[in-house]
Amino acid sequence: MAVNKSKERFFAGMETLNHSGEPMSGNASTVGKIQKEMIGHGLLIMTMTLVAGLGLWMFLLGGFEVVPGYIIHFQVPGSADGWARAHRGTPMNSLMVLAIAAVLPKIPVPERVAVRCGWIVVWTGWANTVFYFASNFSTNRGLSFGANAFGAGDMAAIIALAPAYLFGLLSFVVTAYLGFKSLRSDGDN
Repeated sequence: MAVNKSKERFFAGMETLNHSGEPMSGNASTVGKIQKEMIGHGLLIMTMTLVAGLGLWMFLLGGFEVVPGYIIHFQVPGSADGWARAHRGTPMNSLMVLAIAAVLPKIPVPERVAVRCGWIVVWTGWANTVFYFASNFSTNRGLSFGANAFGAGDMAAIIALAPAYLFGLLSFVVTAYLGFKSLRSDGDN
């Protein structure tokens, strides 16, 4: 019960203000709901950063140290560079989702559009996270569907690139749209 009360207080300010900073009513809380969803997904993507760090640590160590001096030896697939890229790149996707979640209620767009934009940003964050992990197992670093200077195309490259390609294009449109809508607003938001 105490956790629910704390959660309600934390999110209270997010769901009660509209674009003009006035209390929301009716369906206007839809933007507050997508904002909460985005925050949750942004933090889960940040958790994947920690998973990538664990993968890097186990790759470099050649296993998992259970207690000081006792290592269970095994080899994690991928490369040290690939795990490091996942560990560095994934938090940027998390921050993208969290940053847009923070400003979305202040951008003067219709609620339906805000919700669609929010979900595109969330799926972009996950698509890029999948890219970083799957590209670590690809011979061509997941940079193309076919062969490139790093190696031949493979299933890991397709898994890495397909969602990142699609949502990368969509998020480019969404971020530009939201940026222009914000700049063209009257400044009262």
